[in-house]
Amino acid sequence: MNRKVKSSENDQASDATSLSKWIRSHTPDYWSFARQSSPQALKDYLRFIGTVSGDPHLGNFGPIPVTTIDGYREMRFVNIDFDDAGRAPFVLDFVRYLAAIRSQCKPMKRKVLQKAYLLGLAGKRVPPPKQVQDFLKMSISAYDKQAERYLRTHCANAGFRYKVGEIQPYGNKIKPSTIKRLFPREQVIALADRIEAEGGSADEARIWVLVEGADSRRRIMELKGYARPGTANYGIQPPVKRWLTDIREAYWPKLSGSDYDLITIPGAGRFWVREKKVSLINVPYTSRKKSHVDFVMALAIFDANVLGLAHGRQAQGPACLAAIRHDTKAFHSAIKEAEKAYLLDAVAAMKKARRASRQR
Repeated sequence: MNRKVKSSENDQASDATSLSKWIRSHTPDYWSFARQSSPQALKDYLRFIGTVSGDPHLGNFGPIPVTTIDGYREMRFVNIDFDDAGRAPFVLDFVRYLAAIRSQCKPMKRKVLQKAYLLGLAGKRVPPPKQVQDFLKMSISAYDKQAERYLRTHCANAGFRYKVGEIQPYGNKIKPSTIKRLFPREQVIALADRIEAEGGSADEARIWVLVEGADSRRRIMELKGYARPGTANYGIQPPVKRWLTDIREAYWPKLSGSDYDLITIPGAGRFWVREKKVSLINVPYTSRKKSHVDFVMALAIFDANVLGLAHGRQAQGPACLAAIRHDTKAFHSAIKEAEKAYLLDAVAAMKKARRASRQR
């Protein structure tokens, strides 16, 4: 009897800490749920369609150096993961964001996030948290010094520092000579397989390429296998070229696509190619320390605004905003109902997977 109670209590504690990770790791499941089970309350907002981020959560937005269409490098706070982006109703993207935040941080109020999101839809920006402001004021040279330190933790003079289960000797089927041709202006020093143990991209091939330019600056470039976006579980997506153009216009306006590109490698398929950036923000997903919770809530508000700005700059953004403003209480009730329904579905799926794992 006591053992059963203890197991139940452990399950509940585990649920509280792992639901956020489950949601971040099962994005396609959300879009399947949205297609099959969107609450009737959302019907007035589903007609406003555009390019959505697909997997909005705190770890998928951040400050990084990017290149403008004029060729200048500068710090920007942007969406840093396009894997699951695509065409879908804006409201479903926001509900997915609410679920990701609420599963991580219960004190976060929906109305606060809704307000920041609607300001973004209207083209109005909210100030970033101080920590984010500091990163955005960082000079490119200061960032590059951090990047050099990051590189030294993973590389030695001759190549990568291997670590079982994380960075392993190169064994991909793509010929090294083929990869070298992808970097004609740089020397390829070494290749490695990067193992991603968790998350929605865990099953996708990742290749790390250590390159050195004419200025002797070394960089880690990552090739990550392209996979069908999670939003494809909701509806048919545009052809890949158009799909990527739409994403860049919505989430990286006036920025060069060279920092985050999609290429085709003959015989191997499509791969994302980008420099492995230093993660300036370490999101405290599971911490209950007050200062961490306060930061999470401030960052969540800012990210909600960034998401709204991306939706609002698209053709149907103003009409979506007008429909919401017509009755903001009805909108709040609708997204609350949708978020709760999805979280119940996610908890059930997580528990089912846990039971199956125990039976193996």
